[in-house]
Amino acid sequence: MAITKIKFTERVTNYLDFRRDPLDFFLRMREMGKVVPLNTGVMPTFVINNPAHLQEILVTKDASFRKGRPTKVLTRTIGDGLLTTEKTAHKMQKAYTQPVFYKERLKNYAGIMAADAGDTVTGLQQKDTCRIDDEMMQLTLSIISKVMFATDPGKRKKALAKAVDVTIQETAKSIFLPVLLPMSVPTKGNIAHKRAIKTLETEVYGILKEARANPEAYKETMVGLLMDAVATPEGDKVTDQELRDQMMTMLLAGHETTANLLTWVFYLLAKNPEAEAKFHEEIDAMDDITADPFTKSREMPYTTQIIKETLRLYPPAWIIYREADEPVTLQGEEYEEGTIFMMATYAIHRDPDAFEDPETFRPERFEPEAEKQIPPFAYVPFGGGSRSCIGYRFAMMEAAILLAVIGRSVRFELIGEDTVKPDPLVSLRIKDGLRMKVVQRG
Repeated sequence: MAITKIKFTERVTNYLDFRRDPLDFFLRMREMGKVVPLNTGVMPTFVINNPAHLQEILVTKDASFRKGRPTKVLTRTIGDGLLTTEKTAHKMQKAYTQPVFYKERLKNYAGIMAADAGDTVTGLQQKDTCRIDDEMMQLTLSIISKVMFATDPGKRKKALAKAVDVTIQETAKSIFLPVLLPMSVPTKGNIAHKRAIKTLETEVYGILKEARANPEAYKETMVGLLMDAVATPEGDKVTDQELRDQMMTMLLAGHETTANLLTWVFYLLAKNPEAEAKFHEEIDAMDDITADPFTKSREMPYTTQIIKETLRLYPPAWIIYREADEPVTLQGEEYEEGTIFMMATYAIHRDPDAFEDPETFRPERFEPEAEKQIPPFAYVPFGGGSRSCIGYRFAMMEAAILLAVIGRSVRFELIGEDTVKPDPLVSLRIKDGLRMKVVQRG
């Protein structure tokens, strides 16, 4: 496949445009070709808009790639966890963390999700308006805390949520900077970032200390399961440092992405009354979801289509980044070791060759027969291959349960302007949040 030719001056301009508005930049790059060069740094960089390239990079030839620079930035916050480790280390970590997401465990987590969603409904019923993004962040943080630690953060919830937000903001600022300042440099951002990490670490290490002292009380939690896991072929158990890194990973990745997804869902439903009506019809016809939320979450086909279509339009993981570990050939073209590949799912999910009228919210795209027509790797909200999201079943179940429990009691309407701007941080959120009107349902 031919690589689009771009003059050097245009490449520099493109890079500046990328820094200014990444999402608009990638949409324009998609219009320019399937493989577009952006060679403004030391190593050649290519924007990939072709699903066939994605399949090779993520699956067929994934051994030839590393996650690269973004993981180095993330490591400063979450350490060497599932999101940041490479190759053999990642394979071993995935093996010992996988049981945390087995079916029987998900059944236990489902009850926590339904109960916490019910508590959120009680709070929403006392309000005329709410910051829906804050509500979802608080809810999913409470859930992941209970699932991981069997602990309700209670009064600490706001401080923890703030610490998570600071780490996300500061990490996002650093990922694509030409020069990455060490955390030891006392900039305003670094000081705030280190303070936020300390807040999260204090929570994590406090729970680990309790869990080590009372393992029986934590045996059904994520931390309890990981404490008993075998981490190496030699039979070594997971160390406290490794547990810290995995817990920090799940604390950040396990709630912020789902909270953003739910915020986007409620925004899209408010803009699309026909879809909202079908959603309400489906969940209103169900028996009490709190009685068996795990099973009920699998019996909501239209709600699942809404979630999938929202993930298409506003994928939390809005970009995938890889660096070649060795010389590699993709679709007949040769690339040198160190070449950088940027794959923006936000733009790829809007390819009209794969999705007719791609800017339109249309959950019916994911009806069973229609979904089969989507080209492979034209839709990758959870990545693909060995680095695909280990918690995607958890995330899909959580989204369905929370939408059903909340949606049966309240709905949300937009206030004033009905357009928002996406903010591409570590995951894709609504810029400056979203206040919505809370409407009680009969």
